[in-house]
Amino acid sequence: MGNQGKKPLVPVIVLLCAMLCLCVGFWVRERLVVKVQGAVVARALTASTPVGVDAARNYPAETVGVDEAGTHVHRFLQKADYTYTAFNGELLGADRGEWGGELVFRDASGAVQTLLRQNVRGIVGMPFGIVVFTGLSHMRHSTGGIFRVEQRNDGAVVATPLHSLRGAPGDVRWTTRGDLVFTVDYVSRGRLFGGMHTQCFLLKRSGDLRRQPCLAIAGE
Repeated sequence: MGNQGKKPLVPVIVLLCAMLCLCVGFWVRERLVVKVQGAVVARALTASTPVGVDAARNYPAETVGVDEAGTHVHRFLQKADYTYTAFNGELLGADRGEWGGELVFRDASGAVQTLLRQNVRGIVGMPFGIVVFTGLSHMRHSTGGIFRVEQRNDGAVVATPLHSLRGAPGDVRWTTRGDLVFTVDYVSRGRLFGGMHTQCFLLKRSGDLRRQPCLAIAGE
């Protein structure tokens, strides 16, 4: 008789465990899974543009090479891959792959100032400021970073390091919470797992950066 009185407790305990697991699952989903919305926000400009627009994207650039004859400087007009209007002027960036890249600022008078000599992978405005993604993954080498661009009290526009990355960032997208998620392609030189790999990251509205499981990024 005593054992019969305990039997109804079993379904109740199972139900409570199921509800607890469900609550934990929802909590994990809300904490880990992020939802992206819209298209890639750091997409390079396309080649098919109206007449006259390409000329406005051009800026003076240079590459430096060294051979047996010495150092050679090649100067040319670079067409920007990325543009962003800011500080009563325009930020222009280019990514030439293994041949380098740069971020420049062109003010209202047309004067050009070089801010970074790195491959630019995107320029995005966030609540805390403008961020520039840079990086390169080529053969056995990879490096990258996130810079914040701001204007000082004296009027100078500067780019300061915000976060370092193992490789080239890409596929930068907004989340429904107003953060940014992106991938990083990097080169590993390990014997067992050497080669090209991909990681995912979340850049929060506050400017904090954390790893984000790639499988925990959901579409709209």
